[in-house]
Amino acid sequence: MICPKCKYEYRDGISTCPDCESELVAVLPQAPVAQAIDGSWISVCAVPTVIKSELARGALDSNNIPSIIVSNAFGAAGHNVGFNASITPTMAEKNMLMVPREFRLDAVIILSAVLGEDFVEIND
Repeated sequence: MICPKCKYEYRDGISTCPDCESELVAVLPQAPVAQAIDGSWISVCAVPTVIKSELARGALDSNNIPSIIVSNAFGAAGHNVGFNASITPTMAEKNMLMVPREFRLDAVIILSAVLGEDFVEIND
């Protein structure tokens, strides 16, 4: 059983959250996922490691901002598939984090706070 407010999980037999007194549920309801209005996704930043990429995506997800990671593995053959021509070779060695165009400003604020010195903004 899970508290829909606190997100804590409790063993079977408990029906009310001892912290916030909410009724527990078997499955958390899915939050509505924001979608790109015009379908355009843009690169926001280059992220140096997979762990930091996932950390960044988690922060965006917590704020209902859809995102994808374009792995540097796609460019391993030297073709830089999916990378914009304006990206420097150093940036192409990193993972690219992309969001729908309309979420760019919010994403920049969140990612700069989460990644700190590792935040390398890409201006398309």
